Amino acid sequence: MSNIHPDKQFTYDRVMHGDGSISFRCSTDQDAWPWLALHPHHPIAVQNLQFWASVECGMESGAFDGTKWTALTWTRWSCGMADVGGFARGVSDAVTEDGKLMSRLTLFDAHDREICSMLSKGVEFRTRDFEAWRAKAKQNGADALDISKFAFAAPEAVGSAGIGPALIAPLHSGKTPATTGLMTMDNAFPPAHPYMSGSGDHVNATHLAEAAHQFLHLTQPERPLRITGGEMRFTSYVELGQPFQVEQVDTGGGSVTAIVRQGGRDCTHIRLTFASN
Repeated sequence: MSNIHPDKQFTYDRVMHGDGSISFRCSTDQDAWPWLALHPHHPIAVQNLQFWASVECGMESGAFDGTKWTALTWTRWSCGMADVGGFARGVSDAVTEDGKLMSRLTLFDAHDREICSMLSKGVEFRTRDFEAWRAKAKQNGADALDISKFAFAAPEAVGSAGIGPALIAPLHSGKTPATTGLMTMDNAFPPAHPYMSGSGDHVNATHLAEAAHQFLHLTQPERPLRITGGEMRFTSYVELGQPFQVEQVDTGGGSVTAIVRQGGRDCTHIRLTFASN
């Protein structure tokens, strides 16, 4: 995704401190940021927040060039107590884990209660002609599937009622929980989905987190769920307009791990942890 819209920023009053950390305030304007209407632990809210805050703080520090394209390669997050309020302020800093440097975002509500903490790693396309590379990849792909011919699950079954459309089908019959999904400009972007957007070049982290969130609801039916954390590792782009598969690879201990595949490639590994509301 290209780094940022030049006239739109989620964070403000950014201050860079002597230790390299950046403190900031968060917008509360739901007209500009409709996803703020969601609970701050909802995966859509967490991933949208991560994109805007990490890019804007990266530009503040000089780590990101706003004219270049970037790709998130890995992220892990944990959520605070269920009764936290909306995003009010945050801190961006760098930490080392297992000898690897990564970015961290910590968000707080208006009462200074921690909403969530997120670690991430990514790449910036400094030399590759991203647009030409992606144009060739999409040209070599299959024709887009007509969304009207896809049998989606009911929004109530995937926990998206009142939020947005279902992005996946009901579970397939079989021993291992699995399903197929489809995301296009007609169901994963405004106006059909008011809380998700993106460059329109490919399925992004927010889309994939929500697909996994919906899959979790299919594997845990009739349970009101709150996401308490998660981890995603991205290895290949998931294309818009092309069916993708979601398959459970592990479960237990209040978590579900799934893999997203498309065109025979493993694209994303996702683990979500959850609690019953």
